[in-house]
Amino acid sequence: MTAALLVAGALAGLAVVALALVRPQVALLLLVALDISNLNGVIADQLGVSPYKPELGLAVLALITVGWRRRRSLAWSPVLLGLAVLFAGFCVTLVSTDDPATSQALLFSRGRDLFYAVVVYALMLTTGAVVNLAKAAVAVLAGLAGLTVLHEFALHNDGDLFGLSRVPLVQEGGAYTPRHAGTSSDVNFWARLLILVAPLGLSLWAAAARRSQRLLWAGCALALLAGVYLTQSRGGFIALFVAVVGWLWLAGGRYRRSLLLVPVVVAILIPLTGIGSRLGTLTAITASSASTGDLSVVTRKRLQLDALHMFLDSPVTGHGIGSYVAIFPRYDRLADYYQPVDIVVAAHNLYLEQAADGGVFLLLAWGIFVGTVLFAAIRARTLAGRAGELLTGRLAAGVVAGVVGWLVASVFLHLSDFRALLVVGAIAAGLDVRARRLAVGPPPVPVRRPLRRAARFSLAALAAVSLAGAVVALTTGHTSYRNAATLAVVPAANGASGSAAYQLDVVSRGVIVPTLATVLGSSISPADVAEASGDPPRGVTVTVSPSTLGGALRVAVTTQDADAADRLGLAAVTLAKSRVDALATTYRLTGDMAGAQAESPARRWLALPLGLTLAIALLILLRAPLSDSRAGAGGRDASGPRPHPSSEPAPRRSRAL
Repeated sequence: MTAALLVAGALAGLAVVALALVRPQVALLLLVALDISNLNGVIADQLGVSPYKPELGLAVLALITVGWRRRRSLAWSPVLLGLAVLFAGFCVTLVSTDDPATSQALLFSRGRDLFYAVVVYALMLTTGAVVNLAKAAVAVLAGLAGLTVLHEFALHNDGDLFGLSRVPLVQEGGAYTPRHAGTSSDVNFWARLLILVAPLGLSLWAAAARRSQRLLWAGCALALLAGVYLTQSRGGFIALFVAVVGWLWLAGGRYRRSLLLVPVVVAILIPLTGIGSRLGTLTAITASSASTGDLSVVTRKRLQLDALHMFLDSPVTGHGIGSYVAIFPRYDRLADYYQPVDIVVAAHNLYLEQAADGGVFLLLAWGIFVGTVLFAAIRARTLAGRAGELLTGRLAAGVVAGVVGWLVASVFLHLSDFRALLVVGAIAAGLDVRARRLAVGPPPVPVRRPLRRAARFSLAALAAVSLAGAVVALTTGHTSYRNAATLAVVPAANGASGSAAYQLDVVSRGVIVPTLATVLGSSISPADVAEASGDPPRGVTVTVSPSTLGGALRVAVTTQDADAADRLGLAAVTLAKSRVDALATTYRLTGDMAGAQAESPARRWLALPLGLTLAIALLILLRAPLSDSRAGAGGRDASGPRPHPSSEPAPRRSRAL
């Protein structure tokens, strides 16, 4: 029986591969549908292996096949620039990362995700599947959301339906309440994912021409809304409300006029559905302890305050992507003590998380990426309205509303469904390209030749500087090793007495630890540490700073050799303890070095964003001659011919890019 199943599975896999090569759109829809819905994770749980990488490989092979046939051409989108800037922002955070291994691993993971987005974008344009991609995303998530409704009301939450409808029991008000997480590991992440595509479902319903299609997409939209309700996510309720109201406003006409009924609908639904009682627990955000508020909300507030303090300590480049978990104990004085964290240790706020990880640079990179997605969608809606293309305009409005809802939900959640957001960004880019090719307008005003020459010279200079910087970054510098210790400032044996309790409270009296840090920083030099360890002082740096714990010192030694870092670190700790003892105060230091950790120099990581800048500049330079020749010959820009909407039959125009 097992052999027969293996043979049947192999034959089915070969059939899918053959079909994907003949119809590359199949590879695209299969990749996106199984990935954003986390069905790949469900398959991995059941079979022990995820099909994601084979699906991505099949999509790349299908893209090569389409390129070989030269059916359609690619087009530029500002979203691609947003992706490049976002990845460059991730790279910059490694300049001052506190956890190099985690940051580097996460950087490679983010890079693979961005490659996935580029493959989806390219395959979507070359197959003309932007509308079908939106339909597939809505249909698969609506089907899973509808399954959660069936699981709740027909099956009474029995089992987890092979991982397709997970129903974790969450303690709410002293009792355990079932909340639906779908295929996700967290109910709140599932709610945010559904909110991202729910406005697209409303758009497909509003743009459907046939009655049967309107019923189908209306059912999908209702299933998505009901799926969000079953998650009982407080942030999800707020984000869904904002997304739906935003979609009604963008849709215009009778949908915008229906906003007048929103207060009546809200007044009826809140008491009937119990949403009000769930939202009422958010008042615990002003509570200082779990005894006076909801434990979940109070804990999230605590985690977010720690993220804010991390950002304030390193506001420019942050502590490195993925470093929050590693440095959390240094910032949270309650961690693992009398109030342990009983939820996932994360910022539970996308903006504070990115600020702690990457500072202002990463926040700006995220702002540029999201801005390009919204810009592309809004431009697509505007151009589609001028061309009379209802479907494109409605889908663009759905993208804007979905992204805004996702951003609102992210006030309560850290980053999880990154590839789903990238897919929606790719849909926005595809709609923008589609709308630009359908739009009709006067020929573009030719750019004066001196301005073109100045622009090309600037791009060439930027490419040259980026190339030189990347070469210097890659060929200079060596990997260094850092050994650090957190030394607690505690009362000395001869100074601990009840009458001196106030003087020994180094946490409340904030002057003690900074004073000791200043004294040790000026009295312990790299030469002293090198002499004590027997190593040469060349390339050795020693830093002493107050720990964010409030009652400890951070002593760190950096050098070019791992063994020397261990010896120098031991010598630095010994010197620090002896210097404090020599002060004849009522304090002493306790603690040891954590061990040497490798650190790549910052300039090496700068090679990645510089390389991206070089690639973008070269791409624009290579496209510029073609753009000028096309503009001079036919009076059109580089986005290709833009036929009048009336020159094609309506069905073909609705599918063409």
